[in-house]
Amino acid sequence: ERKIKKNNLELQLSEKEINFLILFSQTEQPISRNLVLKRVWNYSEETETHTVETHIHRLRKKISEKFGDDAFIKNSSKGYYI
Repeated sequence: ERKIKKNNLELQLSEKEINFLILFSQTEQPISRNLVLKRVWNYSEETETHTVETHIHRLRKKISEKFGDDAFIKNSSKGYYI
């Protein structure tokens, strides 16, 4: 795990959570669930799992609890974005 500090607030993030944020920060376009699975976990597009949704939920909760930002990670019909 790594720590991120902002305005004297500290947030513990797992390696996967950091990988999510890096991936999302590389574009302003929504990133599909399948692309997240491929880039963060090296899974094929045919993989059926709720891993992405579970990790996004936990990351949103951490960010919301620490920084009060409920909408940092957004989603649309095309995917997730920040």
